[in-house]
Amino acid sequence: MKIIFIRHSKTDRDPLVPITCWGLTKEGIELAEHLSHDRIVKDIDVLYASFQTKALETALLIAKPNAIPIKADDRLTEVTSFTRHFEPDLNTYTKNVHDYYNGDIPKIDGGETKREALSRFNTALSSIAETEGSDKTIGIVSHGNMLTLFASQYKEVDCLKLHAQIKQPDVAVFNWEKESFESFFGEVQ
Repeated sequence: MKIIFIRHSKTDRDPLVPITCWGLTKEGIELAEHLSHDRIVKDIDVLYASFQTKALETALLIAKPNAIPIKADDRLTEVTSFTRHFEPDLNTYTKNVHDYYNGDIPKIDGGETKREALSRFNTALSSIAETEGSDKTIGIVSHGNMLTLFASQYKEVDCLKLHAQIKQPDVAVFNWEKESFESFFGEVQ
């Protein structure tokens, strides 16, 4: 089984809207539509997305032209340490991200620890894999921090650098049985 991990497309950051309800920018819509033409997306049998608006919009824009069924699973959501509060000050946000990834702080604003987030996400993936069966190619539309933490389990990466490098959108291909990446974020498209 292959899992195509997709980071949602470019997001419209609006401090007046809860982070989990942020949608895509006009450019983000265009980028997701462009991604829908990619060969790797056309191989997806079923597409799962988190319930966050930016992930659902990305999934819809990818799935619709390819007639890919969409399912949503809240366990694929972003690390809650990054969604509980909008931090408008870029320096404070950057320090929080640095401290979280380096283990200097276990969580932000009462959100999840890295271990809690990974446990939730890994449980979701196992459940999805069991439900869909080994002959399917599954797409997962999720979020930058969550995909960074997941990737760090299987590939030696600097999480801070990877988090900064994963584009909106971006794609990686993971071989579920071999527990390894066939292509990594930034290599496909």
